[in-house]
Amino acid sequence: MNKLNILSWNIEHFNGRGGIDKNNRRKRQDRVDRVAQFIKGKKPDIFGLSEVEGKVVHSSMTRILSGYTFSITEGRQSQEILIGVKHGITSFFTQRNEFKKSNPHLRPGALLTVTMSNQHIPILFMHLKSMPSPEGFGLRDAMFDKAFRLKKSLDKAAKRNGQEQSNFIILGDMNTMGMNYEGKKFDIPSQHEIDITAKRFKRRGMTHLSKDHTATFNNGSKSRYLPADLDHVFAADHLKFTNAGQRTDVHVGGWAEFNATKDQDKWINQFSDHAPLTLTLKF
Repeated sequence: MNKLNILSWNIEHFNGRGGIDKNNRRKRQDRVDRVAQFIKGKKPDIFGLSEVEGKVVHSSMTRILSGYTFSITEGRQSQEILIGVKHGITSFFTQRNEFKKSNPHLRPGALLTVTMSNQHIPILFMHLKSMPSPEGFGLRDAMFDKAFRLKKSLDKAAKRNGQEQSNFIILGDMNTMGMNYEGKKFDIPSQHEIDITAKRFKRRGMTHLSKDHTATFNNGSKSRYLPADLDHVFAADHLKFTNAGQRTDVHVGGWAEFNATKDQDKWINQFSDHAPLTLTLKF
């Protein structure tokens, strides 16, 4: 049996200069090296990092993670998606600009097609529009629609090769924070957005993979923002994954592995408010 270990992680304002929090900037000067060492310890076959900003990230990554080949999205957006692939794995990277939805400042999708055991495994790393405003919610909805269209195209290509459907996986920070409209009566709660999105993927032959922690975002105990479930993985129904714990498919790491608030805050200050997601595909 072959396995493919995948890591997805939004590392907020990942630029090597300490981020936008002035009170925490000095503590984060060496964050790039810490993140690279963290990833090295997890030994993923492939990984995708969101909110990459600046050239310092590239130099540290190539130095510490010398066993990987890197690709990165490009454009007028300020935040990029960085992809790392372990040496020896056959893959092809393409930037999917349709996810920008005619807005040059939105983030494109990063599609990595891995080939193992004569199987093509297209993996789409996404970082969707944030904010619970009607505009943010509408842009996320449009970006999901682009993902559905890509799934349809990949399935057609798979059928030409004798498969019933593609081995498609979509993962990343999808910012499922719902929508605030005019008074709570017309708001869309974040969980409702997640549930509806999962149903939409299900109708297209994809499963919302289970996670071993209910939240993937935590801005710390002093933040006005509550922990939230923003990062997700959707995979073609026929794909199988190893048990990540508690009979779930995806492990939520980082601050989610600590029970004490002070330990969670320390990890968030050192790394990110988003927890890394790890999963292992078996085939």
